[in-house]
Amino acid sequence: MKKANIGEIWIVLTPKIKVNNGKSISVELEKRPCLIIDDGHGFIIEKSNDYLGMKITTQNNSIRKKEIKNWYEVGLNYKSYLRIEPPIKIEKEQLIKKLGQVNKFDLYLYLNELSEYFNVEMLEKFKQN
Repeated sequence: MKKANIGEIWIVLTPKIKVNNGKSISVELEKRPCLIIDDGHGFIIEKSNDYLGMKITTQNNSIRKKEIKNWYEVGLNYKSYLRIEPPIKIEKEQLIKKLGQVNKFDLYLYLNELSEYFNVEMLEKFKQN
């Protein structure tokens, strides 16, 4: 049975919504790398059998991305960025292959960036009310 740990990068099977000719919507499964940030022990959310992961992309077209400086050393094939957005829930069955692991310092930086994202978003919501 596959088991992921916090700080590891895994290839994960994730759903992707696709709009077909503007008429119908379908869900396709795609393989994408994700950084595991909660292993079900309640580090970020309550205890569960699921993981939380942050998506990784090669596209740097947004301000809400954090470069993975040692992308090759952690098992990625291309220069990559961590998407700073709400993490996704990952079930054990979605885990495909472990690529590598980020060091603790970098993990701290990524989680800090995610924390700042949530704080800014929450402040914006309070300002609107």
